[in-house]
Amino acid sequence: MSNVNISKDIINNIANQENKKFVKNINKLIMQLVNDSMQDLSNSISFISAKNVVLQPINELVSGAFIDASNFVYLLGIENIQLELNTAKKMSFLRNLKERFKYAWQNRKLIYKRRKKHRKKSKKELEKIEDKKEVDFNNYTIYSLAEDLQNSIVNYLSETSMVYLNGNLLQIIGKDDFGSNTKIFIYVVSYDGTNYKYYAGKKKGYININVNGRVDKLSSKMQTAGENFIKILKILNTLYYNTNGYMCNQIFMESILCSVPEDLFFGLDIYNVFVKIINYLSITSFKNIKSINNYDLTIFNDVVCGNCMLGFNKMMNKIITKN
Repeated sequence: MSNVNISKDIINNIANQENKKFVKNINKLIMQLVNDSMQDLSNSISFISAKNVVLQPINELVSGAFIDASNFVYLLGIENIQLELNTAKKMSFLRNLKERFKYAWQNRKLIYKRRKKHRKKSKKELEKIEDKKEVDFNNYTIYSLAEDLQNSIVNYLSETSMVYLNGNLLQIIGKDDFGSNTKIFIYVVSYDGTNYKYYAGKKKGYININVNGRVDKLSSKMQTAGENFIKILKILNTLYYNTNGYMCNQIFMESILCSVPEDLFFGLDIYNVFVKIINYLSITSFKNIKSINNYDLTIFNDVVCGNCMLGFNKMMNKIITKN
């Protein structure tokens, strides 16, 4: 990546960028898409009902620090203990592969039909297809649900849209449905009413993502630090992206900003506020900064924070060099 030219005008433009209408519109479309798809699945899958499914925005969508490079990332939480237990008893790779071949063979006519037509279907057609699908509830997992959700979602999108599946992650790209350069990521996870539980494999088990606790801490910080908190978060998100070529983990970035004293956010000139906070961060030790996902852990101990320190230091070095 080329060096970032950080002028006062650039900082002001980033801080005052307005995209709420766009974000609200895409959110609404995604909520409706998932609601319709899950409603169809609930007709044939006992694990699913309107009462035990929650679509939770994460990343920059939580704070409102959404920038041009941001994607729409969600957790689709399913509150069902049997589904959670089934996923924890995840099959070995070979057995999982065997089960997938078995599923594909048993439902080959249905799969062929969907691939051939790949168009919207009426509700009656969907119900008819779902009735034919064979479901083994003893082995039905989060990954099974993600695959079924993929098959359901394509029926509500135009032919030009694509829905990719990787484990429990669905990626949706559709210029005609959502606009150019809009990417949607939906992680299908377990939910216990408090934590979203991402299954990370047999050794690591479930990783808890406490979105409610994070929202509470962000709300509290924004109340004391004022609207400049989100403006600085937008600025750092943009500079991090332009420095590294990818977005920073938001729990990591939010945790760092939440550790900055409130009085440094005060001021009418956002560029001066930015300079004060950069100067503070440049002499700060990050080793004891708490994760807003789990205050018992630091940003280095909480796996939910990812591994962004190298990219953050790279960004800071470029900012200091340029200024």
